[in-house]
Amino acid sequence: MRVQAVPELIRLVESRDPIWRKALWATALKLPPGMRSGLVRHSRVPEEYVIHSVAARALATIGPEAKPAIPALERMLRSKENEPRWDAATALGRIGKDSVPVLTGAVRDANPDIRYAAIDGLAQLGAGAEPAIPALLERLKEEKQVIRAAAISCLAGIGPPAAPALVKAIEHEKGLVRQGAARAIMSLGVSRRLVEPALLLMLQDEEAASRQQAIATLSAHAYDEPAITAITAALKDPAPEVRVAAAKGLGEVSRKAQPAVPVLIEALKDESSAVRSSAANTLGIIGSPAKAALPELIRLSADSDETVRAAATEAAGKVQAGEGK
Repeated sequence: MRVQAVPELIRLVESRDPIWRKALWATALKLPPGMRSGLVRHSRVPEEYVIHSVAARALATIGPEAKPAIPALERMLRSKENEPRWDAATALGRIGKDSVPVLTGAVRDANPDIRYAAIDGLAQLGAGAEPAIPALLERLKEEKQVIRAAAISCLAGIGPPAAPALVKAIEHEKGLVRQGAARAIMSLGVSRRLVEPALLLMLQDEEAASRQQAIATLSAHAYDEPAITAITAALKDPAPEVRVAAAKGLGEVSRKAQPAVPVLIEALKDESSAVRSSAANTLGIIGSPAKAALPELIRLSADSDETVRAAATEAAGKVQAGEGK
């Protein structure tokens, strides 16, 4: 029965209000209320966009069997109205792999709102969106952060099939693309051997934001000496935000960061309060193996910065109590 409804739903998606009705209401809305009611008393409110959305939602419920609706939904996706556009993207995503070419094309549309909706449609396909990986990587250059975030999420949702392309982007791209690829690969659970060399290379990037992201991703995979050594070295990076990332990254690997204790103690004297507090937090996570840090942590308990004081006091207590992960 649901399949039999598809032709009628396609007709509804393509339905249009009469031009005269649109013109009448467009004019009426510019008039004072008293004059408006007389003009539109016998004319219905334009309703095509409501009908389009309802029909698209029904097609989304039908799913792959609604494949014949793809051309109509593509036209709706590229419409000027926001809600119908998103409903069309959802329906295309629910239809499945047959919609991938349409959604991939829309990801490259000149209109950012259409690109955004198309990415959302692809995100519903999971690994089925694999053919769209090159187009999604292009979107990592977007000026709008929300679209970049959607592309990153979609790439992560594709899963392991996206890993080779993401590693390649980490190795060879720059700026937002490199950073976005490193963010996307964080949740894929790919082999450390596959991703670590690319991230170590990224740690040499001239942009602080890229080095910072490299550390964040690397710390999620940092279970060996080269990774921990590289993150430890970043505690002396010229950019404070990178030093903060390094201190926090070492906290992610907990007691495996024990070799970094001497450098973390040095970081407790950093000019940046954010670095000092992050280093203190990590020393507290390391616990008793960081006993050499106690004198400096006690000194920092009187730091001029309240956040540093709190972090140092808590860390000193953990170290003394032998806590830590």
